[in-house]
Amino acid sequence: MTEPKSFEPRVPWSLPELLADGPAPLSPRPLRGGDLDLVVILEPGAGSPAEAGLPRELLEALERAGAEVTVLGWEDAPDAADADFVVAGGWAAAAEVLRIDGARRRAVMPGPNPAPLMDLDWATELDVIAPRWMGGTLAAGADEAYRQLPTHRRDDVLHVHGQDALGLLIATEMAERRPELTLIVSGMPFPAELPFEASAIDGQAPQIARAFSLATVGIAPAVRGWRPVATAMLACGLPIVTTKTEAATTAVGEVASLVQTPSEGADAVEQLLDDLELRAERSRGGVTLVENWDVIAREVVRVASAD
Repeated sequence: MTEPKSFEPRVPWSLPELLADGPAPLSPRPLRGGDLDLVVILEPGAGSPAEAGLPRELLEALERAGAEVTVLGWEDAPDAADADFVVAGGWAAAAEVLRIDGARRRAVMPGPNPAPLMDLDWATELDVIAPRWMGGTLAAGADEAYRQLPTHRRDDVLHVHGQDALGLLIATEMAERRPELTLIVSGMPFPAELPFEASAIDGQAPQIARAFSLATVGIAPAVRGWRPVATAMLACGLPIVTTKTEAATTAVGEVASLVQTPSEGADAVEQLLDDLELRAERSRGGVTLVENWDVIAREVVRVASAD
């Protein structure tokens, strides 16, 4: 997979020209050479897929699924002419992708930034490759490290990840309601001053996954981006409480407790702590909800390769 060189965005941005001229026509033809030639055009200012908010693991899985993946910087977008499948890596690259000549198919992989001027319907010709909560149709994905581990769950452990204010306030209230609980925190810089006593997990994904597999309930930050911590916790079989948003309702609403206040969150945590059957049901549902990147990549290749 080719990494692009750093570059500065062109000024002015090409959206006005695109709106005036319209998108380049697509080329109806079989796949070149029988394999999917997939080119990702990164948005301005992004020097790598990670900087565009895209999961590197998915791009690697796309190659394993039979796609020949090339990553280009925004200024090199014309080099993608005649590719089978040209994908905007972030909405800010979508205008350039729509102007590519000879493409067989086009799409966008959204990053954290929203589509500019979407209300003008300028991007209606682009399919969205993303999880459902980001406007696509893909399942939730989790990195390989996040899976159920053969670790005994402790009924007295509550795991809090991230620095979202709501999650920390829920943990603070739980420390007051149930002082016998052991609180574990991760996803924040250490040492950190917290309003409750906690043990810190300051490691990489395998260490955090083991901690997720040890706890009884997880408090996850708000659902955002391709790899929200909520889905990583679910992949480890951990029942979760997280912030109620439209994205969370779409992503994990069937298998999570969605809350808006610290008191509501603490009530949801206590419900899970006290109800073994509910915890088991949520755990099974969460594991089923989250796929690995290879499954998701095969779905992308299947759709992109279809006539």
